[in-house]
Amino acid sequence: MKIPVTASRNNIVATLAIAGLAGLSATPAKADRIIEQEIVRNAVQNILWTVRDQIQNRKITPPAGMMRFTGEESELDPRRPFEQSARHAFDALGYAKSPAMAPAAAPSWLFGVNAIGALDETKNVFASTTAVSGTGAIDVTKIGIFTASDTLTFVATGTGIWAHTFGLDIETSSGAGTLAYTNGGFSADFTTAATWSRPTSLIAAVIAPPNSSSVSYTGNVQYRHDLPYTVYFEPTIGVTYMETYTANFGTKTGDATELHVGGRMGGEWNWIGYKVQPQISGQVFKNVSQSGVLAGAAPGLPGALAGTDAGLGARGAVRFNVIWLPNFSSFLDIHGSTVGSTLTSNTLVGTQTVGGSVGMRYSW
Repeated sequence: MKIPVTASRNNIVATLAIAGLAGLSATPAKADRIIEQEIVRNAVQNILWTVRDQIQNRKITPPAGMMRFTGEESELDPRRPFEQSARHAFDALGYAKSPAMAPAAAPSWLFGVNAIGALDETKNVFASTTAVSGTGAIDVTKIGIFTASDTLTFVATGTGIWAHTFGLDIETSSGAGTLAYTNGGFSADFTTAATWSRPTSLIAAVIAPPNSSSVSYTGNVQYRHDLPYTVYFEPTIGVTYMETYTANFGTKTGDATELHVGGRMGGEWNWIGYKVQPQISGQVFKNVSQSGVLAGAAPGLPGALAGTDAGLGARGAVRFNVIWLPNFSSFLDIHGSTVGSTLTSNTLVGTQTVGGSVGMRYSW
């Protein structure tokens, strides 16, 4: 049976043949930007989830000096009732401690170190990019900012990405800083990330694009709703603005603004002596503005093949975190995203990213 081929499809194939490898060598530029942005975003998000869950799940104990009607913690020796200090007079009345002599609460801090490894692949009809990455991060949390239990967290993240596409190897270094605030179920975070990419041609027929760099700014707001049976639901909304440049932030080559909304749902249960925290998360996003190298569905291809990027997509993840010790945990997650693009010939291009990551955290 012979399958008919439309004229528009023939035009695409013919144009690709004319463009040759020179045209294809330019197409990975956007795919590399997508995969590196998703890798950094996933790493920072996983760290924030782990820190935030540790804060929001912890049990708040009464502050020092709070009076209780019990004698269980009394230091009063009933055999020598007249030889005690004046402070123990409150013990004799049934109070555990004297409020006037209770020590002031010391500032509380939480520290953590994190390590994450990931494998991701981004593909569309023109190209496929596979990337291996490693992330290291430290986080510092101050407990008690405006109230006794709210927190302010700073996270410093460093990521190395080693990507491969047709005829090209791409090495990317990234650094990010995050500031996050949590108060009860409310939380907000802001992340600034910078990347430096260095493509290398592996075959003579493929011309490597020049070195490039980028910077992005992401802000999110969440509110966690605790449900029965230690289950929670946390909706989120946020925005990301990204700029691309030539090497070392030289000349600006493009920018994009993304709005996203979604949420996550999970819980915490005991399993053979350990705490397990499964969760699912998802977002829909829209690139409300794009320019330069971030605008085309397949930048670098001639004429109508460059198309327009619809910029509408979705991302999701399944995550399983295990708390092995009070100060040590590890996680496994599988994630994916898709963004749609259309050519002027009405052919859907679309870009999909799938991957997985494993990580661990030690805190004190």
